[in-house]
Formats: sequence, structure tokens, C-alpha cells
Amino acid sequence: MPSVLHLSNQELQAAIAQLDQAIYSHEQWHNGVLRVLVAHLPPDPADLVPDAHRQCRFGRWYEGEEPGPLREHPAFVALGEAHRQMHDGAATLLRRSEDGLDVPINEYDQFTNLLDRMRLEIQSLRGELQEASQNRDPLTGARNRTGLLADLREQQAQVRRGVQSCVLAMVDIDHFKEVNDRHGHTVGDAVLKSTVQSLYGELRPYDRLYRYGGEEFLVVMSQLALEDAVEVAERLRCAVSGEGGRDATGAEGVRVTVSIGIAALDAAQPVEESIDRADAALYRAKEGGRDRVELSS
Repeated sequence: MPSVLHLSNQELQAAIAQLDQAIYSHEQWHNGVLRVLVAHLPPDPADLVPDAHRQCRFGRWYEGEEPGPLREHPAFVALGEAHRQMHDGAATLLRRSEDGLDVPINEYDQFTNLLDRMRLEIQSLRGELQEASQNRDPLTGARNRTGLLADLREQQAQVRRGVQSCVLAMVDIDHFKEVNDRHGHTVGDAVLKSTVQSLYGELRPYDRLYRYGGEEFLVVMSQLALEDAVEVAERLRCAVSGEGGRDATGAEGVRVTVSIGIAALDAAQPVEESIDRADAALYRAKEGGRDRVELSS
């Protein structure tokens, strides 16, 4: 399922701003419809055509290029369908008004129900965008630790019921203190952001990436067997070392690698213990020379 969690902070803020403007445009349109119905004014011809939902300002935004990152998200798709049905209901009322006929109360109630449904879809999408934005680490765009344990317990419940497996990968940037000491914190920040971008490039839409500590990240991979997770972790390691922070920082001599420890999310133990096992595997990767993947024993 496509997720807003893979949007960057900038994309999330842009999507929220666009949606707020679209909500305002919709309210202006709705006020115009009410004026037509109450004052028996001529309706806007654009509200009577079969694709009226594409003609209003909200519809032009929805059908345009701006919402691109949201296009396949289920909440966005549901919003589009609710908007179309609401316009169909409005057209029925406007045609009756144009013909000089009274609007039956049941048809008006049906329209208001469709209107309420669309508004609910709007607020649902906006709420998801807002929540994703608030739960982000402002520097890297990865999730912060707020809600991490609750999320893991939800995953564990799925594991316990046999619905899916889940694997944790603890990722740590090698020699990060030296990067900061030698090149400065501006370069260090760029390395952190570049590393997260590299990790996201290899993850699936439903995988979750948290900034666990300063230069340490936790990847939560559901629906993945432990042996397959080793291969994914190797791809993550290669993605970071291949791109590193060099293009992002422009600093000569900066080479970025990561060490990774992986462990299955145990169904019977507290989730904190699974995190500790992934962290212990990470420690062995560090002790073994860094820039490598280690599996929990």
C-alpha cells in the first residue's frame, strides 16, 4: 500500500499546504451552490456537465500534477470518488433549480450526506499527512522514536497470530564522529540526510525507518523472512557505501559506510529485547571491522 511515510518533509508540508488551499476552494464552490439554490440564480454551466468534478478549482488541483506523490494513496483515491459523487448530487439539485422546480428535502439531505463524506475524506487525508509530519525527525525525514514501541507491539501482535513475520535492522554510520570532527557538523548533517535517502531508496513502501539515536537508525521490515532480510540489509549497506555523503556534501575524502545488525521480532519476548538483539548484532558488526551485516545469534 502506498504510504505518505515515504514522502520527504518538504513534500509533506507542500501536500498539506496544497490540500488547505484545495479545501478553501471547495468551500468557496459550496457557498456558490447554496447562493444559487437559495436565491434561484442561474447555475454555473460547469457544474452541470458530466465531468463537473474536474471543472471546479478543487477538481483541477486533484487532477493536476501537484498532488503527484499522493496519487496512488488509498485516502487520496477515496477522496476523488467522494468528490465526484458529491458533484453528481449537486448537479441534480442545480438542474431542478434551473428548471424552476422545488428541491425535495430527501435529495437535499442526500447531497449534504455526500458533502459530509467528502469533508471526512479530506480531513482523514490531511490528518494522516499532519501526523506523518509531526512524527518525523526534522533533519533526516526518518520517523522519530515517538510511537516506536507502540508500532512494534502492533507488529508483534501480527507475528504472534502468524499473520506475518517481522525483522529489525539496526543501522549505524561508521566513524561518524570523525566525519563531524574532520569536516564539521554541516557536512555531518548532510551525511545523515544522504544516508537516509539511500536507505529509503532500497526499502518497500510499508517498511519503516526510525532515527533511533544520533547516527543510528532502526529499520522495521514486515512480511520478510530472516534469511531474506540478510539480503535486504546487504543492499542497504551497498546503497549507502555506493552513494555515501560525497555527492550530498561535496567534501573531499568523505566516504560513508554503515554497519548493520538484524534480528527477528520475537513473538514471545518484550519488543525491547528484540531491539537489544539487533543492537548486539550491530556491535558484533562493528567489532568485526565495520561496513558489514551481522545476524543475531
